Amino acid sequence: MHKSQPLTGTPARASEPAVQSVRPGQVPQSERSLARLCFLSVSKGELAPLEARTSAWQRLSTLGLGVALAIDAAERRTLGWEAIAGLVKRAGELELAPGFVAGAGPDLLASAGTIGDELEAASAQASVIEEAGGIPLLLPLAALSRRRAREDEYVEAYRALLARLSGPVLVDWTGPQVRPELAGYFPNRSFERVLALDPAKVRGARFALGDVARETRLRRELAQREQLLFTADRAHLGHLLLGLNPGPAAPRVPEILRDVDLGGQRVALGDFSHALLALSPAEAETLAQALADLAVGDAAGCLRRLAKKA
Repeated sequence: MHKSQPLTGTPARASEPAVQSVRPGQVPQSERSLARLCFLSVSKGELAPLEARTSAWQRLSTLGLGVALAIDAAERRTLGWEAIAGLVKRAGELELAPGFVAGAGPDLLASAGTIGDELEAASAQASVIEEAGGIPLLLPLAALSRRRAREDEYVEAYRALLARLSGPVLVDWTGPQVRPELAGYFPNRSFERVLALDPAKVRGARFALGDVARETRLRRELAQREQLLFTADRAHLGHLLLGLNPGPAAPRVPEILRDVDLGGQRVALGDFSHALLALSPAEAETLAQALADLAVGDAAGCLRRLAKKA
């Protein structure tokens, strides 16, 4: 039987030793833990002027929310990497609290490339984001999906990518509802194995499949390695921030197990999701109010506010 060749040109390995982190982590900049870390994209248009973007980012920072840049495929195609890199640099100069996340991926290649081409593009973009002080969100490597790669090949490709980066990074899992070409992405347990490669470097993941039960299971597995799960599920945002299943159950404030570090921020870890998604400016204001309710123990108020925006 014919055997697939390794995607990165290196022999397949029987075991999966952790990729060694280049840096051990940053000292938290604040003693105050963030009960929920929410990174939002609130662009007022794909070609919005820098002044409008900067104003929106600063407003998010005032509300205690982080900024998400270049996570939407359509916006990335419209802007191009050169413009995105300029936005990343500007976001770093503003020293926004609690920081920013930016997408790094191969989707801006002029034509469908090999896995080697995609690894090079993703690592180059991630390096620019790291240098600016942001956290790279590693976007899907579509070449893996195109060639119907096996579970081991996914793990090998992400191992090679992580070896080029300093960290911390987040891994994105976007499904075919958003990008049809990603049908079957992360087959079997490849996602769990990728996240387990180096938890000190891979600090968590963004889950954008809209599957609450699966998100809950993955979140609990990641928490065992002190990794964070960021939801992109707008419809169930309130429930996921509270660690609840959708339904009539009485809302309650979930227990915080401990604090973990993400890019110099102390972030609460527990059986609940954080958030990384696109919202309108008005929805961002509502989310900030809901998080204020959560901070004073009003789980019902938090859920009620966000249910209005579902």
